[in-house]
Amino acid sequence: MPGLSGIAAANGWMITVVGLSIVFLGLCVLAAFLAKLDKLLELWDKTVQALKTPRRRPEVKVPHAVAESREGAPPSAGPSEQEVFLAPEAMETYESFRLLTAREGSAFSLPKVLEQAEKRGIPRPHYYLDQFLVLGLIEELPGENKGFYRWASGKLIRQQSARAQS
Repeated sequence: MPGLSGIAAANGWMITVVGLSIVFLGLCVLAAFLAKLDKLLELWDKTVQALKTPRRRPEVKVPHAVAESREGAPPSAGPSEQEVFLAPEAMETYESFRLLTAREGSAFSLPKVLEQAEKRGIPRPHYYLDQFLVLGLIEELPGENKGFYRWASGKLIRQQSARAQS
């Protein structure tokens, strides 16, 4: 059956309509995507900018550790030596972290320290590292070494007495 009668007999008209519909639908989707592309690129730029800007850390009240100066007043920002009192569990964790970082020298990377602490079964390593950062026991290095940390000098670490904990 040659010609139009052969196309009609083999459902050719239906196949043609379905094919045209698929092509038309694809072109509509492409047109809608291109129409919204500028808004998608704006959203992308905002997301990249938000990831580049540093977040401000909210102040965290430390339940297990209390920092005081030698006279019992709140810690000052001056160069004077400070005493930091840690709960027994925090003190034990502090000593463990000091031993872990002693291998790496004066500068260390927090992700490496966390990985080593988890391997060795130190309880709640993320929490305690955050507390040590808040208390100023760990400082970030400036300049090219940004991203590496060191133990703060000029701090006396003492364990809280049993009466001070209650």
